[in-house]
Amino acid sequence: MPNPQFLTLRQFLLLTSLLLPACALLIPFFDQPLAWWVHRHAAAARPFFATLTSTADALHHASMVHGAGIPLIFLLLGLGYVGCRWALRSPGAGLFLVLLLTHELSMVAAKVLKGVLLRLRPAALFAGSYSDLGFGYHAPDTGSFPSTHTAVYFSLLLPLAVALPRWRLPLLALPVLIGVGRLVLDMHYLSDVLFSVWLTVLFTFLSGQLVQVRAVGGPQLVLARS
Repeated sequence: MPNPQFLTLRQFLLLTSLLLPACALLIPFFDQPLAWWVHRHAAAARPFFATLTSTADALHHASMVHGAGIPLIFLLLGLGYVGCRWALRSPGAGLFLVLLLTHELSMVAAKVLKGVLLRLRPAALFAGSYSDLGFGYHAPDTGSFPSTHTAVYFSLLLPLAVALPRWRLPLLALPVLIGVGRLVLDMHYLSDVLFSVWLTVLFTFLSGQLVQVRAVGGPQLVLARS
């Protein structure tokens, strides 16, 4: 495997400066108008995004089946890291660890935050269940912020897109479509999706920094060019 690239501090700060202010503006001013617009004008696209999401979910659920008491995807990534790091002495070892950590930490963070913030989904807004920003509700339609689906698929493919820049566009196609689908299917606001993207950026950066440590990633790793 070729020497992978990882997010630099400059790249992380640039993405953070775009994503977090966007979320801060969307939540009070644009989330709900945009959700209403998508709800009214994107009905024809719902079958496509429902099929895409259910298919992706089925594949991801299969990857989470436990083997030796560990979800299969984490077991394979862990074995890939150990094999490349100590058996093959490959510079690609760090990428397996970055994928493992980013995927697990992004999913956990998204689930914890949604359980704490308790934001109602757009479907509840359309039903007239609330008229504020929708945070702090103990209700069946809660759990909108952030988007777990977005965190799942971006955390699997964003590290690969960073490490393999030639394949960046095709690698990001699925998570971007999943994120758009969360809006079209009335499951999330745009800020829910963008904040989950930022979570995956955060953990991609942090885990990338970890594997720069020689004892963890080996001697041959390099940072991406800023």
